[in-house]
Amino acid sequence: MPPEASETVISVRDVHKSYGKGQATTAVLRGVSLEIKQGEIVALIGQSGSGKSTLLNIIGSLDTWDKGSVEVMGIDFSKARESELAAMRNEKVGFVFQSFNLLEHLTCIENVILPASFTSIKENDAREQGMEALRRVGLGELAHRPPGELSGGQKQRVAIARALYNKPQLLLCDEPTGNLDSETGENVIEFFGELNREDGVTLLIVTHEERLSKFAQRVVHIRDGIIQSDETGVSGESKTNSDSVGEEKVS
Repeated sequence: MPPEASETVISVRDVHKSYGKGQATTAVLRGVSLEIKQGEIVALIGQSGSGKSTLLNIIGSLDTWDKGSVEVMGIDFSKARESELAAMRNEKVGFVFQSFNLLEHLTCIENVILPASFTSIKENDAREQGMEALRRVGLGELAHRPPGELSGGQKQRVAIARALYNKPQLLLCDEPTGNLDSETGENVIEFFGELNREDGVTLLIVTHEERLSKFAQRVVHIRDGIIQSDETGVSGESKTNSDSVGEEKVS
């Protein structure tokens, strides 16, 4: 059952993350706190090296952290078993990356139904569900083509269809329009809006593009591993404030 509209989907508290050891240690996140409610569209904006992708990977349980607490979809990562985190990633969270991450030796439909390989669903049922996802992004007629025959925009739509395969409640996107031309990027953004309006999908989008910040309901700026501001985007209705973040006060 989807969370209630007011329910917290993502809760990150005082999270720190560093790479390396000794004098070679680099602090990537320095006391980050962030809370996102069900149904929000949040853009996380920062330059390369700001820590935005690292934070997204931690929220998706794709990376670890050094200090602080992370809770997603009601699951406390510090207490959860790996099997529980894997089930969350496969059943409740969808991932969309800039690089598409499609397997060239598989067809589009085979790429979309890859998540089914971690479940007991029958192949025919998986393909039917995969076709539904491809039709949702307007690519049903290309289901049996390999990714190498598609344009960049079509590849990204296949990647989105794969993310939508299990009808996730949360979509985590890392620079989803970074490899797309302006028109195709706008189409992807419009589709994200449709998912939010029609299905109530919560979106956290990591980006450095201003067009995504204009689309989001909230815009969170991160710099040098510290959140600098958390404000209502152009499409938002009211300002959202968060708690203190590390050494900074979110405003």
